[in-house]
Amino acid sequence: MKKLALILTGVFLISGCDDASSGDNNSVNNTTNNTTNNSTNSVSNNTTNNITNNINPCAGVDCSGHGSCTVSDSQPVCNCDDGYEAQLLSCVSTTDPCLGITCSGHGDCVENNGLAVCNCDDGYENAGVDSLECITDSNECSGIECSGHGECTVKPDGAVCICETGYTPSTRLGLDCVPTATVCTGGEINYDIDLDGVPDTWFEPIDTECEMFELINLERAVHDAEGTPECHKPLLWSVEWAAHGRNHSIQMENSGGLFHEDYPYAQNCAYGCGPECEMDMYMNGTNEGHCPPLSHHCNIMRCDTTHVGVGFSGTWNTQNFF
Repeated sequence: MKKLALILTGVFLISGCDDASSGDNNSVNNTTNNTTNNSTNSVSNNTTNNITNNINPCAGVDCSGHGSCTVSDSQPVCNCDDGYEAQLLSCVSTTDPCLGITCSGHGDCVENNGLAVCNCDDGYENAGVDSLECITDSNECSGIECSGHGECTVKPDGAVCICETGYTPSTRLGLDCVPTATVCTGGEINYDIDLDGVPDTWFEPIDTECEMFELINLERAVHDAEGTPECHKPLLWSVEWAAHGRNHSIQMENSGGLFHEDYPYAQNCAYGCGPECEMDMYMNGTNEGHCPPLSHHCNIMRCDTTHVGVGFSGTWNTQNFF
């Protein structure tokens, strides 16, 4: 795989967009300037901390209007009113869990062990918070409400929801908006993330990893095509490759240089100033050419990927697309 190294105002980048079968996938490209890294690191960490501290996991979570949201272990939790009980981020009636659930008009709500379940019509699939919406792939925005937390737009590859901050689609259709914390979640792994010689069995994402994941999907939804193949449907979260991403970022932080190792198809590596700044740099930075030239832009908008895993260590970050 070809590599492109960029130096942008003290920020170091490397990326690849070629087919992963190219011969030099595992090459290591170290670009470092200790003085610049040290001075940038101080500013970058402060910026990252401020971004992290401003995230409210309960933002936009209304618990179906029958409870209040509180934060527990950095995750939103619904405390429901009397007569209601929590079903993920909804409060449903204990006597009739299907009360008020319409399944988007394209399915029937049934009770299953006290929980509401939408049986969607043929051609529709479950989506939304608690999977209580029924949506279908669409080339128009008619009737698409984006779960009440976004705005539908039509792109060349179909309709997609532009979700509010704190929300991202839950399916590849991209026609719903759920709290990012319900999609960017932990999971079982068998991989030595922190290089201590002991395989880790669980990966739990941190706020900056989930924020970058959300921004990638937002960028895909809003970006206007520039004469090259691009896809706007969202990517799904990958726990396995997020773990690999954090490991790679730790190795970059330890070595003070950029690092490529194993990856499933395409990879971004960067040292920057937090998710929002780095996303802007990927898409608009100096010398950041559009596809087909090699660029982070190409990886974010490419059509032949369906998943992404994001791993941070300080302000070093790695994104694995496949």
